[in-house]
Amino acid sequence: MGRNLVYTVALDPEGATGHRNLAKMLVSSLLRTRFNGDITVFHNSPLPLFMVSRAGVEEVRIDTPDADIGNGAFARFAQSAKHSVAGQIDHTRYDKIMFMDCDSVALRNIDPMLRGEWEVAVFAEPGRTIQENCYGAYLASDEALSLKREGLNSGSWAVAAPHFHQFIGKWRDVESKPPTVDGWFREQSAFNRTVLDWAGAVHHWPASSIALPLCNTNYASYRGYTKATIVHAAGPDGVNYKLQFLFSAFSGTFLFDSQLALLNILEM
Repeated sequence: MGRNLVYTVALDPEGATGHRNLAKMLVSSLLRTRFNGDITVFHNSPLPLFMVSRAGVEEVRIDTPDADIGNGAFARFAQSAKHSVAGQIDHTRYDKIMFMDCDSVALRNIDPMLRGEWEVAVFAEPGRTIQENCYGAYLASDEALSLKREGLNSGSWAVAAPHFHQFIGKWRDVESKPPTVDGWFREQSAFNRTVLDWAGAVHHWPASSIALPLCNTNYASYRGYTKATIVHAAGPDGVNYKLQFLFSAFSGTFLFDSQLALLNILEM
């Protein structure tokens, strides 16, 4: 297997640090689980995520528009950045390229998820149909009536590097056009459309590989989400709630020992 890349995007309104901190925790989890590849973080923080550089970790600062919370322009820009930053990635250096939303933590090594002879790897949310408006805003009318498949979450996916920019280009082209129905997470609906139309081999990661405990009851229990390779805090909850939840998953995985050494140090 060749060298792989994981990239994420962490954009905060001016003065905020929530997504920056989420990205730092994600990168730390990938390093602690011995991910055998490179990591790139696109962010708009004035300060680096890590004061001491980590081998294989690159930080790329990007300019963002002023945060206009009223009309959601900043949020839409941030959501679409997962494909708009792709032009800054040199795909020729890699075998597979994986995107992960920054509100994710790797509890186990992700290298096995990137093995196999496929062009695109995706994650379908159990029990969520593609007709829902957060996945199916680009469906044709007949597809909206008859298509039988689950909606794909655009927060975790991978592409074989030779097909990376072709896939990204098709995704951007779909999103540039008006959707067929009103929806939210327009970039995610465009992602679903792109995968539907993709002619090459598409691999579906198993439901057990990625847990979404904040928005999918299939993973709501502690036992449900701690068995996953990746925990993704997708959902409408605020960034501080996600930080608190993911920190509990991170610390429980990487900082716990039966003697509670860290707690004893803090409580001396």
